[in-house]
Amino acid sequence: MDSLRLIYSKLWVILDERGFLPMTEFSAVDSLIHKDEMLGVMCFEGSQTVAEAITYSSGEFCIETDHRICLHLYGKSGDFVDYEDLTDACYNVFYDVLKDNDLLIVKMDISKAVQSMPLKRLERRIEFTVRTIEGAEVE
Repeated sequence: MDSLRLIYSKLWVILDERGFLPMTEFSAVDSLIHKDEMLGVMCFEGSQTVAEAITYSSGEFCIETDHRICLHLYGKSGDFVDYEDLTDACYNVFYDVLKDNDLLIVKMDISKAVQSMPLKRLERRIEFTVRTIEGAEVE
């Protein structure tokens, strides 16, 4: 799954550059420990093969796979006053992912901000599908 590592490493850099503390796993404890930081949680939602082909002359096999990713983006902990900062940061992440030349985005959506009452943070989600093409030699 080299393609997923590439996707996650790119997302990690984008989230970090836009002011989010990137993470792949999240709990309420993380929310308490990092209360003064915006959090960016990367969640892998699944993969689906959309096409496959084999070239008999060269013995090459190619697979196109769609990977569904969800970014849960949380504002700073407190009284929900960082709406504008979170909105700006989320749109910057959205467009950074969209314009990355190494990521083939086939679908992308951003949610409205909601108040996560248990975490006392604003939350937005960016859901997108990245298509990867991987090849292998076949005997």
